[in-house]
Amino acid sequence: MVKHRDPVNLLVLSASMCLLWTLAAATQANDEAALDAIKVAAVHGGPGGYGDVLASWNGSAGGGGGYCSWEGVRCRGSGRRRRVVALLLPSRGLTGVLSPAVGNLSSLRLLNLSSNALSGAIPASLGRLRHLRALDLSYNAFSGKLSAANLSSCTGLVDLRLQSNHLRGGLPSELGNKLARLEEL
Repeated sequence: MVKHRDPVNLLVLSASMCLLWTLAAATQANDEAALDAIKVAAVHGGPGGYGDVLASWNGSAGGGGGYCSWEGVRCRGSGRRRRVVALLLPSRGLTGVLSPAVGNLSSLRLLNLSSNALSGAIPASLGRLRHLRALDLSYNAFSGKLSAANLSSCTGLVDLRLQSNHLRGGLPSELGNKLARLEEL
């Protein structure tokens, strides 16, 4: 009877490995697609400034690191399990809006887009970033009201910087219990 189960177990193991490989490849594609959407929505402010910091954000980036070698992008993991864990683009002359696709960077821990000229609403999709520890969107032109949904699942958030924007109201009181680790506001 044991010999009969061995091929079945091998088949189940092989199928599981294929599924994991496919999920890892899909996750990498999601990270790259999210970064592409962020690039399209948050364009460089134009000539005479900081240079086009997002010029490296293309499929042919040098060094063979793919999107993990793009300016301001930091990844962890290896091979097909590399995930974006930090997006650090402070003071880069970015304009436009922050794409809701940022919420698809599910392993993101650090997001710093401070001191740019980004505008519009802060996307509610940030609330999907369960691993986010530091969020710095200060010194931009974000507007509207911050809702609890924007940060509701960011329970590990330690550092939140939103000053010098055009936001209305304060931090929603219902976030007080959800953001229990918050040290810097």
